[in-house]
Amino acid sequence: MVDTSTLLVILLLAHVVLGFWIPSYSSFEPPHRFSQKVIISLLIAGIYFVAFTLLMILLRDDDAFAWKAGLFMAIARFLPLILTPNSSKSSTLALLSREAVLIISLVAVWLVSENNAAQFQVYLAKLFTTPILAVGLAYVAMLRPASALISTILSPWIKEIDKSGSLANAGTLIGYLERLLILTFVLLEQWEAVGFLLTAKSILRFNEIQNAKVRSLSEYVLLGTLLSFSLSIGMGLLVTHILKSH
Repeated sequence: MVDTSTLLVILLLAHVVLGFWIPSYSSFEPPHRFSQKVIISLLIAGIYFVAFTLLMILLRDDDAFAWKAGLFMAIARFLPLILTPNSSKSSTLALLSREAVLIISLVAVWLVSENNAAQFQVYLAKLFTTPILAVGLAYVAMLRPASALISTILSPWIKEIDKSGSLANAGTLIGYLERLLILTFVLLEQWEAVGFLLTAKSILRFNEIQNAKVRSLSEYVLLGTLLSFSLSIGMGLLVTHILKSH
């Protein structure tokens, strides 16, 4: 028998292999009929049932619990596949939803198998501390709240910008990733990485500043970049101060 932490890692590894390394529902052409979708989803759920049942038998030698764990994981795999759409517009949200359900289910199986459910509240209590909550709040704030603030500040110039040829929502996603990276670098006190990121983006987006047709767009992007960096660095410094004071 393996120890508790090793069991959790093995279960997570099994899910990654089953979910992403073997043919899954997403690997097939989207079925035209709901019955086809049900059949494919049942096959995948069956694989989960067999795999997790065998794992629990081998790693915990508890046949009574093993098949229940396998059935639970099979249901956790089957229901999201049926209930979430497979269209390209919602593929990211559907993938995240399916993975969240599976990870939560897998952790629940692990907690019950290890009789750790009673200690789960203790673990959560340790997580809900001021430093950890401050870091979590900072990362959340760097997404939509920061994006909304930057958009509001830049709104007077939005009509002057020609965005033809740009990828839909690419700027928003770049802004999210940029602020999360900067916040991480500041919290880790890696100022060289912050400078490198600023230099790299400035070169990439300002390389056509001599072209009058894109000058306004380049200036707009540069303004957004500086606002994004300022907010991220300021939030990082604030959280660092909170962490050091605790």
